[in-house]
Formats: sequence, C-alpha cells, structure tokens
Amino acid sequence: MKRALILVSALFLGSPAPAQTFDEAVRINLALGTQLCTQRVPGVETRVSMFRAAGFSERVERTTVNSDTTHYFTAPAETVLVELYYGEMPEECSVSTNHLGVTGASEILDLVMPQLYPGYVRKITQGPVNPATGIPAVCVRYEDPTNPIGEVIGVWPGGGSQTCIENGASRIFSSSRV
Repeated sequence: MKRALILVSALFLGSPAPAQTFDEAVRINLALGTQLCTQRVPGVETRVSMFRAAGFSERVERTTVNSDTTHYFTAPAETVLVELYYGEMPEECSVSTNHLGVTGASEILDLVMPQLYPGYVRKITQGPVNPATGIPAVCVRYEDPTNPIGEVIGVWPGGGSQTCIENGASRIFSSSRV
C-alpha cells in the first residue's frame, strides 16, 4: 500500500522523484514517464518540453533524409528510458526499463490509466508461471472502447519477447488497434 501511495503522489510531482530505494525510483520514474507519454497534449514540442521540465536527460537523433526525429529521455540512475518519435509516421512514445518486469509495470499502468482515461477498458494477457515466484506473468493493456481502431496502451516485456513473460524488463507502449 505504501508503494501505491508513493506512486500516486509521484504522478503529480512533475519530475523524477528522489526515492529511498532504487526500486522506488524505478517505479516512480516509470509512472511519471508513462503519464507524460500517454496524456494528450497539443503538439510534440509540448511533450518534449514536459520531459525536459521534469528533469529527464535528453539525447536527440534526427535523420538527414526526412523529418524523422527521436528523442531519448533518460531518468536519473538510468531507471527508465523514454523514446519519443515523430516525423514521417505518427508520433510514438514508449517507456521502458530493465529493472522491473511486466507484472510490476502492469501495476504502474493500473495506477496511471484510470486517472488519465477512466473510460478505457482493461484487458489482461497472462503469461507462464515465473519459477522463482510461482506467479504467472501479467501484461495489462487498456483500450479505447469508443473506436474499433482506437488507441491501446499496454505493457509488454522488454528485450523483444513476443509473449507475456517475466524477464525482468518491461515496455509501456501506445498504438492503434489496426
């Protein structure tokens, strides 16, 4: 319960929070990055400014061929990495960490999404049982119920896995259901 209170209060701090433990820093910064990635704002410049104002470190890659641009925002102690792309394709923002598995990241998404999009529908994909804990992996996603090709915001394992597994890493993404 204490962890949930820390996370909920961190959502309104507006910057990566100093935490008592590394695990708390991971969770708080994942929640903050998710909030900044998923809330609707006017224009990509506004989103970029929000990450800068929140204290994330920034690296930018721009192509010389077209308008494709990717900002990489890193939270303190490299607890989370945010990738914000815009250019020739629709804007895409994802938050990843190598320090928290899908079940923990799903808990974070469960705190953020009802505040930002209370009408979205929660869905669960259950993965195999983690031998270390005896608990199955849980990947949560939230879908816009008003639009059949609408937005989905969810959690998936880091490292390119194609199934919901606990591998110690996670990625929170947003995409269209098409």
